[in-house]
Amino acid sequence: MSTVQIVAPVLIMLVIGVVCNKGKLISQEVVEGIKKFITTFPLPLTIFNAVSTATYNSEVVRLFVVMFIVVVAALLIGFLCKGAVKYPYRKYFPYLMTIYEGGMMAFPLYQSLMGEKNFSNIVMIDVPCGIFAFGIYFGMIKMTDQGTKINPKELIKNALSSPCFIALVLGLICGVSGIMDKFMATDVSGVYTSIKDMITAPLSAMILLCVGYEFTLERDSIGICLKTVFVRVIIQGALLLGTLFLAKQWNFSEPMIIGLILYFLTMPSLCVSSFVKNQDAGRYISTTSSLYLIITLITYVVLAAVI
Repeated sequence: MSTVQIVAPVLIMLVIGVVCNKGKLISQEVVEGIKKFITTFPLPLTIFNAVSTATYNSEVVRLFVVMFIVVVAALLIGFLCKGAVKYPYRKYFPYLMTIYEGGMMAFPLYQSLMGEKNFSNIVMIDVPCGIFAFGIYFGMIKMTDQGTKINPKELIKNALSSPCFIALVLGLICGVSGIMDKFMATDVSGVYTSIKDMITAPLSAMILLCVGYEFTLERDSIGICLKTVFVRVIIQGALLLGTLFLAKQWNFSEPMIIGLILYFLTMPSLCVSSFVKNQDAGRYISTTSSLYLIITLITYVVLAAVI
């Protein structure tokens, strides 16, 4: 498959999203409804299926440990570097140095590059990040925005209310225990597969539509956002080099390595701004993510050209 064949559908869906916004073809409320549907049904099911049917070996265990260390380390480095931007953006800066838009960006891009058969690789990369994000990160940024102390009970409450987190945990249980393997060997597995395929089929298109719709550049904060993007690229680049060194030592597969490169250079999670009530902070986060989308797409195009 040529680079154009891989890249064109992604870019077209992003452009359609932009057109839907600028032409007022659909409202923000509709987009929010689409995102709610995505994160309630097709994305959790996609995560559950990929995690529960994955092969668990030493590579996956090592990957889990490394990626969890990476997301925590990036957050801590972010706190050390937060003086790079001024108040009131400073307290939000560390949160833009870690976690990635896996479900809404890395997943569809990786699938278009490597196909359905390799899809579990990007999900395995995302699993420890998802545990950190839904279990700790989103609760932390919400409390930071409210000016309250970090509360472990609230962190647990936030995690247990997330369909994606629940699907991830259930997938791990079914996958590691072998329950899913036994189920897939039964006659009724075909019914499950048909239902799963029907629900998840439009996932990539819907995700990219939403990303394109919400692409925004705020002129008043673009300087600070560019600085934030630059620092994140440096941090993620350094962490990626360290991870690729370990991946080479551990003989990780080529599809897994491609997934790591794409994932590390994926934009911050699009969900971050939804946990922030401060409007200036929300614009700062949205604009930074939009600018970082350019980095992600450049990475995607380069990978499409070389694989």
